[in-house]
Amino acid sequence: MAKNLKFLFLIFILGSTLLYATDYTKELRSYDKKIVASNNDELLRVHHALKSIYIHAIVNNDNNLKKESLKRLIKTSNILKLDSSGYSKEFATLQKTMPRKKPIIKKYTPKKKKITVKKVSKHNKYLANLKSISNIGNRLILVFDKKLTSKDIKSFQLKSKNSFREVFDIKAVIPFSPNIKVPEALSDLRIAQYNNKTLRIVFQRDTILKSNIIVKGNNVELYYGANKKSKKKIKIQKSYEQFTKSLASSKIIVIDAGHGGKDAGAIGSRTKYEKHVVLQIALRIGKVLQKRGYRVYYTRTKDKFIKLRERTKYANRKRADLFLSIHANASRKKSFHGVETFFLSPARSKRSKNVAALENKSDIQEMDYFSKQTFLNVFNREKIISANKLALDVQQGMLNRLKSKYRGIRDGGVREAPFWVLVGAQMPAILIETGYISNATERKRIFNSHYQNLIAHGIADGIDSYFMKNGY
Repeated sequence: MAKNLKFLFLIFILGSTLLYATDYTKELRSYDKKIVASNNDELLRVHHALKSIYIHAIVNNDNNLKKESLKRLIKTSNILKLDSSGYSKEFATLQKTMPRKKPIIKKYTPKKKKITVKKVSKHNKYLANLKSISNIGNRLILVFDKKLTSKDIKSFQLKSKNSFREVFDIKAVIPFSPNIKVPEALSDLRIAQYNNKTLRIVFQRDTILKSNIIVKGNNVELYYGANKKSKKKIKIQKSYEQFTKSLASSKIIVIDAGHGGKDAGAIGSRTKYEKHVVLQIALRIGKVLQKRGYRVYYTRTKDKFIKLRERTKYANRKRADLFLSIHANASRKKSFHGVETFFLSPARSKRSKNVAALENKSDIQEMDYFSKQTFLNVFNREKIISANKLALDVQQGMLNRLKSKYRGIRDGGVREAPFWVLVGAQMPAILIETGYISNATERKRIFNSHYQNLIAHGIADGIDSYFMKNGY
C-alpha cells in the first residue's frame, strides 16, 4: 500500500510541473478585493481557490507565490474562524529561509499629486437575491436581500403583429429555495433567470400599455394596468419549479452508490451495512432529480461490487454534467456525527485523509491503473473550483432540509480529500457523507425513509442552486 501511494505521489509531482505557467498576480489582487467585501459563502470559495494556488506554488517550487498565497490563506482563515496555525508556521519558516531584499532608498522629491475620487456604488457589488414575490391589486412586489437602484433595472418593449411585450431586466438572481412562495399564476407574465446576472420579467399584452416600476430600498414595485381587451387579471404562469425543470432537462447526472457486493463499506451493526443504506439513498435522490427534469443514471442499482475506476468511466461514457458518490461515514469515536461533502483535492487535514483512506481501501490495488494524464486531469484548478462550488451548494441544501425537521444536525462542512472514486471524472464530482453509521442516533436516521427523503430533496436543491448560480 505504501509503495502504491508513493508511486502516485511521484506521478502527481512530476506531472504537475508540465502544467502551463500561470501569472497569478491579477487573480490574487481580485481575491484581495473579495476578501474585504465578500459574504462568508463567497469568502469560503476564495479560501479554497487560494489553497489551489498554494498547491501549485509547492509543486513548482515558487516561494514568492507560496508566500503571497499563505498571507491570504491566513487572513481568510481568521475571518472564517478556521485554524490558521499551520499556515502561520509555514509562513514564518518561509520568511526565515527566503533572502531579504535590500530596501531601495529614494530621495524625497515633493510633487503635486492629483486627487482622484473613485465612485463607489451605494449597494453591495454582488448581485441581490430574490427573497419573495407578492401580488396586491395591480402591483407586483419583489423583495431582495440587498438594496437596488434604478440603474440596476433596464426596460424595453418588443412589438409583433398580434402582441406587445414589456421587458424588465433586473441585476439580481433567483436562488432556488423552498421558502420562496410564488403568487397565484398570471397568464400574461413571465419571471425567469435570463442569465447568471439578470432576472427578467416579461409582460405580454395584445395592446400597448406602459407599466411603471419603482425602487424602494430592497423592494421593487411594478405597477401594471388591466389588459383592455381582457377583463381577466394578469396571472403568473411560470413558477420556479417550472423554470428549474426547463433548465434541468438538458442535464445528465450520474449517481454512484458507494461500495457494494463483497465490499460492505462501514458496518454499524450486524445488519446495518453502508453498502445497503447508500443504495437506498442513491435511488431516492435519482427519483427526486428525475421529477425535476434531470436525466439520471446509476453506477449500480443492486448489491453489486464495481471497481472504483469503472464508476467514473461510466459517468464519462454517459457524458454526465455531474457525478455524485453517496456514502455513510464511520469513526471509532461513537460521538462523531453530521453530514459532510467532499471534493477531490490533495487533503491537508488528518481527518480528511482518514475519511478518504476508509473509502479508498476496498480498491487500493487498482490505484496503479490511473495514468499520469488521468490523475492530473482531475487536479486542474477549474475542475477543483467547480466541484467546490457544487459541494457548497449541496451541503447547504442538505442542511436546510434536515434542520427543518431534526434537532442536533451537525454541519461537518465542505472538505477536500483524495477520494479515488472521483479520480478520472471529466465533470464536477463530489462525494457526500450522509451521516455516521457508527453513531447510534444517526444510524437510525440514515436508515429511516423520511430522513432519506429529506437528504434527497436537499441534494436536489443544491444541484438546482449550482446550475442557476453559475449560469448553466
